[in-house]
Parts: sequence; C-alpha cells; structure tokens
Amino acid sequence: MQQVTLDDNKRYKELVAPITLAEKGSSRNLPADGGSSFFAPRGTLKKAPTTTTDSANEPEYMTAGFFCEAVTKLVADETFANEHKDKKAPLAMMAFANTVADNIIRTKRTGDFFNELIMEVPDCAEVCHHPQCHSIVGQKLLLVDWQRSHRLQVPCPDARCHGHLVNDRTNYSKNKTLFPIFNLNGSPNWCIVMTMVCSKCRRRFDANDGEVLVNLPDHIADLYPVDTTHALPNFASHLSRDTTDVFSSLILTYGNGEMCSKLLYNAINRSYLRRLRSHCSEWKHKKEAVQHEKPIKAYVEKDGVYLTTFPPLGETIRDMFDEASSSRTNAWRISDYERHTREIQAVKCEGIFCQDHTFEIVKNYRKRVGVTAAWTCGTSTGEVAAVALVPSTKTEAFAHAATQLTRRPAFKQTFMYSDTWPNKEAFWLNLGVEGRLGLFHFEQRIIRTLRKKHMDYLQAIRDLLSSIYVHHPPDYENLLSALKEGTLSGKKHTSEDIADLKAGKLFRDRCSKYLRKTIQEPQTIQQNLDYWFNRYKVTSSDPTNKPAAGRLDPLRMMSLFTVDTKPAVEACKQKAKYLSDPLPLEQMYDKTLPNPNSTHQLTEFLSRRGESKLEAFHDRLAHFANSGMRNRLADNLNLAGTARFNLAM
Repeated sequence: MQQVTLDDNKRYKELVAPITLAEKGSSRNLPADGGSSFFAPRGTLKKAPTTTTDSANEPEYMTAGFFCEAVTKLVADETFANEHKDKKAPLAMMAFANTVADNIIRTKRTGDFFNELIMEVPDCAEVCHHPQCHSIVGQKLLLVDWQRSHRLQVPCPDARCHGHLVNDRTNYSKNKTLFPIFNLNGSPNWCIVMTMVCSKCRRRFDANDGEVLVNLPDHIADLYPVDTTHALPNFASHLSRDTTDVFSSLILTYGNGEMCSKLLYNAINRSYLRRLRSHCSEWKHKKEAVQHEKPIKAYVEKDGVYLTTFPPLGETIRDMFDEASSSRTNAWRISDYERHTREIQAVKCEGIFCQDHTFEIVKNYRKRVGVTAAWTCGTSTGEVAAVALVPSTKTEAFAHAATQLTRRPAFKQTFMYSDTWPNKEAFWLNLGVEGRLGLFHFEQRIIRTLRKKHMDYLQAIRDLLSSIYVHHPPDYENLLSALKEGTLSGKKHTSEDIADLKAGKLFRDRCSKYLRKTIQEPQTIQQNLDYWFNRYKVTSSDPTNKPAAGRLDPLRMMSLFTVDTKPAVEACKQKAKYLSDPLPLEQMYDKTLPNPNSTHQLTEFLSRRGESKLEAFHDRLAHFANSGMRNRLADNLNLAGTARFNLAM
C-alpha cells in the first residue's frame, strides 16, 4: 500500500513539473488535424416543425394520441395527482410537461418538436375525449434554454464580470414547477426555465430574466414573449408583450391596476366558456354520429382545475409597471424614468414661452409629500419644458427650476406669458426675461365670474371677446369670401347664415384656425369693458350716465353677473396695458399654407402664445395618475404622460 502511494506521488510530480526548453513550442501534443475540427463553425439546429399535425418522419409513439394517452394516464394516477396538487400549473399541464421532459427534453429531441422555444399542446380529439386533455389543447409550453435552442454562450449580466453563464438545472427538473406568462388571449403560457450560473462570479440567473434577455441578440430575445423591461426577477409571473403594450396606455390614462387585473381574469373566463361550449358541442355531435347513448363527461371545473394560479392583482400590476419604469434592461440601458426626464429637458424654445401653476395634480400624490401645486412651463409649440412640484406658489418655491430652465442651451427665451403678470416681474427681469399677461387668463378672469345658465351667457362672451381683440381684417375678408362662394364647405352662405354660424360654437371650431387675433390698445380695451359691463348689468348706481341694459333670466330670475364680476372687470381694466403682443403679428403665428388642390386656399394659423395648449396639458396631467398613489409611481406616470404629450404636439 505504501508503494502505491509513492508511485502516485511520483506521477503527480511529473504532471506538475515545469516544462523543459525542448518541450516549449513542440507540436507533439497537437491534434492530428491541426485544430481544424476545433475551429470549424458550429452547426445550427434545424427549424422545428409544428406538433399539431403528425409528420411522416416522426415515430408513431410521439403522435398527438401518444401525448393524450400519457396525460390521461398521469392525471388518473393518484400518486402523481397528490404530488402536484399544490403546483401553479393545472394538473393536466403538469402531466404534459412531465411527458415532454421525459420523452423530448431528456432525449435531446427539442429541435424536432419545439418551434424555437414553443411547443403547443396538440389536438387529439379523434383519439381521446378526456376533459382534462381537452382543457389544455392549444396551450403553449415554453422551454427557455438558450444553449439548447440556439447554442448561445450567454455573457454574465454583471458588467464587472467577464464570465459566461453555464446551464445548471431547470425549475421543472428540480422543483417540478412551471412559470406562468399571463396574456389577454386566454390561458397563460407555461415555461420550463433554465437556471444559469456564471463561470466566474458564481451568481445565478434565470434564463427569462430581463438582465439575461437584454444581452441576447434581438431576434433571439424576441422569441420570449415578454418585453425585457417587464421580465422582472422578483415577481411570480410575467405579462406578455402584447398585454403590457395595452396596459401601458390604460395605466397611464387611469392608473387603474384593478381594471387591468380584471381584464386578465375575464380573458381566462371567456377562454374557459369557449372550451366548455366546444366540449359539449363536440360530444353531442359525436354521439349523434355514432348513434349511442353514452352520457356526456363532466367538464373540468374552472377554479382549482382549469385555473390554479390566478393573475396578479391590481396592486401587483402597479408594482410591475413601477419597477419596469425604473428598469434599465433595454437596448439603450436607460430607464423610462431617465429617458422621459431627458426628453422633457431637451425641449427647445425659440422666443416665447409661458408658465403657470396647476393644482389638480396634487391629489395624485400622498399627503405627506407636502406639495400644494405643480409649476409648469410650456413653449410656443405647445410642448412642456418643465413640471415641478412646489410647496407653494411663491417665487422662492420655483425659483431654482426657473433658473435652470433659462440656462438650458436649447432654451433661447425672450418673452414669457404669465397669468399673474406683473407680479414677480423683478424675478423674471433678473433672468433676462420680459413678461406679458396671457390673453387666455385675461379672458377667464371675467368669464369664470358669469353664470353659465343665464340665457345671455354665450352672447355676453362673444361681446366680451370682441371688446378685447379683433380678427385681422385681411384674414376675415378671405374667410367671408370662402364662405359666401362655397369653397370652404361646399355650401354658399348668405349674410344671415354667417351671422347664425357666428352665434354658435361652429364658427370658432371650424373657422378660428383661419383667423389671427389683433389685440386692441389698452385705452380701447378699457372703454370697451366699461360699455360691455353696462350692457349686461341689471342694476346701476348711476342710471343717468351709466344705465343698466341687462336683464334677469326669465326662467331662473337671476342676473348674469355675480358679486365677483365687477372687481374682475376693474382688475382687467388696470392690467390691460400688459396684454399687448411682444412681437409683430407676423411673428406671433406659425403658418400652414393651403394644399395646392384646396378649393378655398385659406392659410391656417397657429398661435405662438402657448397658453391654451398649456391649459389643455393641465387637464391631461390631472388624469395621468390615480388618487393617492405612491410617489415614485405617480412620478413615473406623470413623466411618461408628459413625454407622450410632447411627442403628440
């Protein structure tokens, strides 16, 4: 025994001894072919045929009937049923996966039966009528194993590690579990997922993890039907790519995770009803064809048999989208949160912008965040350049955001529209920005004090707007010519028709885009406001010099004005000098020339004041998130909504 040990030590020393000079550069240990077989290109797997039809090249025992008989046998096995009764997947799907694992995966025949990653449960209605088999027909089983399916050497997701991932075991081989992917098409897809280990850092990754998928070639990663940013490792299920595309709009518009969860539940319920109806109809048809009186087999129950794992609840779906918005598992390695922030910061400005506060967005955040409003800034094109939550409307609350805004390289501002000008004038002049009072807010200060249900409400608004601005005469002349000649709408309008058109909203909706507004001089506006106020007031303190020409509503016996109307009119008369346009009329509008084939040949004008567009954004901003959301999720939804609003503009 001692001699054997000595011989073994001698052999070990010979193996680890340093090489001699004669052995350096020697070719005696090289293969006979010079290494050509090692460096030869690797073969590729042939594209797998579908398993829904029997192929002439497949063995007889691997037909659809073989899988059906195997599943039926396993489902009836009490030992197998007790072993898998607490699994996520239905018992029939577990039986099918067990059959596939034993007869296809272990025998390394996946290329013959899997189409890329997917194998669909074949239809064997002609051979077997077992309800358990019928309940899983058409469902998909995915084998997520990139080395087996594409012979890929997957790099370690850790950028600091230069190792490669090596297959260890699947979730089915170890724990007999299947990973679900829920979708809006009905039953979930079930995955056998390979667990991979890095050859250097020894970290473990699942083959369907977003960090692994993003390192694969795009045409291969797309085979897994989940977006890389939504392939989250810390959730018990995934949502398919089509599902997340639909939910991204729903979550953004309503923030309603419960509705998204119900859509997944309803998709499974509808799928179950279709299968139940198909099973009963097929059984009835076969019984009539064969002319025998066998009782119909009871179909499987939905809860607990057809469906054992329920889709995620609304709270979990919101968590998924929150995590996906902050995930960097995409081709550009920038999260949606960062990308949307940079897109908003990259908005350009040439000359004119507007700023305002909105308060409706505050309800989307929890109270402890300590904000009272959101300061917003919009450009002349309608894009939003900044949105900042502020604790108050004081200048100090948004001073830092405004200062950083004016320092952006692409933000070349000269004039600003504000709803409070000349308040905060000194602050903006220190930033080199001249201000003007916005026309939209100037009008709204008076309009919001009127009673909407009064019979003279619409006429009073038309007269009020006419006292503040007039339409550019050449534009108005061209519009009247197009209306009377019938080139605009195909109908020739008379003077009475045009008057009726101007009395409603159609004139503003259809014709305002062809007209530019020229703001009256300050003294003219003051005089017109005095006349307008006397025209619609009901009582007067000076009946001789300023008689009241208004009337009470005959149905409600109330006046058009409220107690706030007179102070609003007086304030607007004082602020009229800040209302003038900072630039010539030609520079206040963007022009869209008519199509050469257009009959009316009218030019469309888009105002560069930007106020009305910013107010339209405020209405949308209040609905990007739901009430009382966690702060990060509300931020993600508001940033995504703002970026998409800018894209639409």
